[in-house]
Amino acid sequence: MKRSFSILSLLTQGTGLLALALALGGNPPARADENLFGFVRGAETLPKGHYDVYQTVTLRTGKDVGVYRGWDSDTEVEYGFTDKLQGSLSLVNRYIYNRGVEELDDTNHLTFGGFEGTTKYRILSPFKDPFGLAVRLETGWLLHDEVAGLLEHEIYVAPEIIVQKNFLDDTLITELNFGGEWAWGKDPAEQYYKEFSLQGGVGVTYRIAPKWFVGLEGHARGEWPLFNFNLFEHSVVYAGPAIHYATERWWVTLSYNYQIYGHGIDELPRTQTFAEETRHEIRFKVGFNF
Repeated sequence: MKRSFSILSLLTQGTGLLALALALGGNPPARADENLFGFVRGAETLPKGHYDVYQTVTLRTGKDVGVYRGWDSDTEVEYGFTDKLQGSLSLVNRYIYNRGVEELDDTNHLTFGGFEGTTKYRILSPFKDPFGLAVRLETGWLLHDEVAGLLEHEIYVAPEIIVQKNFLDDTLITELNFGGEWAWGKDPAEQYYKEFSLQGGVGVTYRIAPKWFVGLEGHARGEWPLFNFNLFEHSVVYAGPAIHYATERWWVTLSYNYQIYGHGIDELPRTQTFAEETRHEIRFKVGFNF
């Protein structure tokens, strides 16, 4: 009886110490939402009171003729107002280099892009519900365009629906985005002062090892100047691989997308478009969780 009492006492004391340790911070810190893809977004949101810092660098390169490299830098701070609502602000900068590109003047310069802000509200969680569902609203003010770094005074609003479905105990993850964009003030960088676009993306990725995801993603966009569906400008589809690595406090994502289809008005018959688009898009993201 004495020995049984001693074992019971040890078990009771051990359980109490474990509970105390958890209460004092033994639980692992809450993980922020990770960007598994370069161009496609997931439905999860930051926990309340947590924030992330993201740095995104995108290289757009490859025209029909000439040499073109457009670098986009996006520095973003994201905060969780509630477990379901988050917001962010970002600073955009561009570096444009082109030589011998049709309809573009040769240039080699760094320009200030502008400011962007987003809010995202999670309706369903991909980890707790049958699927994840979120709505996202992005708006911004852009001083220079992304094609040639030309002056503009663009203000845009872009609502988006995000769907995410996880399989096999969250080792296989699929994400789907679809939305539109209304933009004003695109002149004098472009011929028309306002424009409407439809855009979307889809991605599937698999956890091949602890901390590692490898997958495929694609994104598409179509544009109509003056908000007029009878005034088509161009459409484009990109696709390619994405690789993601994450630790408890930071993560990185590298994505490469190739233009698999493009069509622009008044362009020669072909399966790619180059007036505003490029043949290759390479995106690198790094995020830090706090």
